[in-house]
Amino acid sequence: MAFPHSNDEAQIPALCQFCEESNIKWKCINCDLFLCQLCNSRIHNKSKASKDHTIINLKDCGTAETKSTILTVDLQNMPCTIHSEIKCWVYCNNCAHPICADCSIESHQKHEYKQLDAVFNAIISAIDDLKKRIDHDIQWYEHEKLNLEQLLSDGDKNFQNTKDKIIETEKEMKDTISRYASDLLQELETKWRPQEIKIKRELSHVVKNKDDLVNRKVIIDKTLQSHQSSDIFS
Repeated sequence: MAFPHSNDEAQIPALCQFCEESNIKWKCINCDLFLCQLCNSRIHNKSKASKDHTIINLKDCGTAETKSTILTVDLQNMPCTIHSEIKCWVYCNNCAHPICADCSIESHQKHEYKQLDAVFNAIISAIDDLKKRIDHDIQWYEHEKLNLEQLLSDGDKNFQNTKDKIIETEKEMKDTISRYASDLLQELETKWRPQEIKIKRELSHVVKNKDDLVNRKVIIDKTLQSHQSSDIFS
């Protein structure tokens, strides 16, 4: 059997589940059956067992209103957790769960009861309110997320730009200092080299004169130590 595209979570059969021939148009929430127009009007709606059943158009399957209707019908047929063959009829406020008529007699005689549909509607309303708050919070967090992402992006760009400028400034300063140092070294070289040559020349002259004097002193010492008077006149 083929299955067409569905808006509901469950798969929807292509053909009526009564006649298995015609295309479906309706769904009985109570029976959980998909029906064609003819079977719905001539068979299902005329049956005493299903006269109070809730029927929805197939095109409405999956809508919020339909889901609410399905929950309401399911509530009306909710089986007791203790007596599975009996439907729940009230909500025990003391025990905080639905109970059937037998439970109310057997173990909940002095408990406080509330109408099942009233509690159900209150819970649904609370869930809807919670969902709205969550949706609102999600939007707020999404807005904050976008703001922080933009802040991070802008910060990264500013960081990179500033870093690039610092690196460029460092390079420029290094180049400037390097040129300045080179100029100073050249200036120092220019001042010192002539002085160095002059000093070396003077040093050489001084050393030569000293050596000459040392040699003369040696000769004098030899002369004075000589025992021949003729050496004195030489």
